[in-house]
Amino acid sequence: MINLKDFELTGRRALVTGGGDGLGREFTEALLDAGASVVITSRRKEFLEDVVRELKEKYPLISANACDITDRNDVDRLAEEIGEIDILVNNAGLSHRQPWQEEQSKDWQRIMVLNLESPFWLAQKFMPGMMERFWGRIINISSINGIQVSDPQLLPGIGGDMPSYFASKHALLGLTKYLAAASGEHGVTVNSICPGPFFSPANSVAFAPGPVLDAVSGVIPMRRIGRQGELRTALLFLAAPASSFITGQAIIVDGGVTIW
Repeated sequence: MINLKDFELTGRRALVTGGGDGLGREFTEALLDAGASVVITSRRKEFLEDVVRELKEKYPLISANACDITDRNDVDRLAEEIGEIDILVNNAGLSHRQPWQEEQSKDWQRIMVLNLESPFWLAQKFMPGMMERFWGRIINISSINGIQVSDPQLLPGIGGDMPSYFASKHALLGLTKYLAAASGEHGVTVNSICPGPFFSPANSVAFAPGPVLDAVSGVIPMRRIGRQGELRTALLFLAAPASSFITGQAIIVDGGVTIW
């Protein structure tokens, strides 16, 4: 018999980085729908305030705290101001297109800090409290590019030159496993979600109707890219009590493209 309470998050408190738009907003609304209170963060204070105003009537448990998570001192400040959380969703991320021969150290470091170091810093701040309370969920948003690299022939006019992005997302899966091993006996689970091609504001140009969308969709067994709402169930499952014996894993949501 299915116990729906195993999927409820009433009374839990979550932090979602980059939680105001794109897939991050989808994750935010999913957690709120499940009963959690959610703090969203990004660098854009006015933008976050607009999101909270827009959603507050439907979701009274939403709040915001602007933070530059690439600044260790600002992460410390964020943790002090918001206090304890039960669920950490490391969603904020960035890609950078540059041939590997031309990649500059400053660009490499910028991607690594946001995609890899900041999730680690946030875990350092919030995971100890989860371990003390013997309950916690950390969900790192990686990518199928954390387990493979893109075939540049599938991206006509764009190419697949993103060495720093691929490296950071692969490393995030390694960090996920390490943190899972470090916290497992204390009731905390640490997992990753690896989305395949999904439409978002960040890739709206690439995935507009045209040759790139046709090429990418053509190699996905389901013959389409991901739709709005098709990632939220994976996130809710990993955040919920129902997933208490799943840790250190990467949940791939990609329409089957990685099975080839």
